Amino acid sequence: MTDPSKDKSNEPLTGTELETRTTQIQGVQLQGVIELREERLIIEKEREVAGSVAFTREVRRETVQMPVELVTEVLIIEHLGTGAADGGHMITLDGTPLAPGERREVLVYREEARIEKRVVVREQVSIGKRQVIETRTFDATLAREELVVNPEGDVQVFEQPAGEQKL
Repeated sequence: MTDPSKDKSNEPLTGTELETRTTQIQGVQLQGVIELREERLIIEKEREVAGSVAFTREVRRETVQMPVELVTEVLIIEHLGTGAADGGHMITLDGTPLAPGERREVLVYREEARIEKRVVVREQVSIGKRQVIETRTFDATLAREELVVNPEGDVQVFEQPAGEQKL
C-alpha cells in the first residue's frame, strides 16, 4: 500500500517526472502515463428475517349422537295343547311346566353396541414456499476522472483520427 499523503496521482506531472519516465515505443517518445479513475457500484445483499409463521393443530371437541339399531332375537314357545281333556303330554321349560295356551319367550341372541374411536384423515393441507425475485433500481452518483489539457504559451494541438492513435 502506498501512503495517501505521498499519493500524487491527482497532481499534474512536473517536467522532471516526465523526463524520468521517458520511454521509446514504436517510434513515439512516451513521456508518461496518467491513470484516469472512475467509481463503480458494488452491491452487497444481506438476508434478513421479514417475519415468521407458526403452524399448529388445534383439537375441537363436540358431542355427537349416533343412532344405532340393535337387534334382539327371541324364541317364542307357546303350548297350543292337543285339545284332549285328559291333559295330554306335559311340556316343561327350565323345569317349569308349560300349561296349554301358555306362552314363554327365550332370548336367543342380542346385539350390543361397542363404541370405539379411530383417527382418520379428514383433509390435507399442503404447505410450501417459493421465491419471488424483484428487480429494483437504485440511484447513485458516480465520479470519474477526465483528462483536461490546459495549454500555456505557444502550444499547437494537432487532432488525430480515432483509428490512428500514436503512443
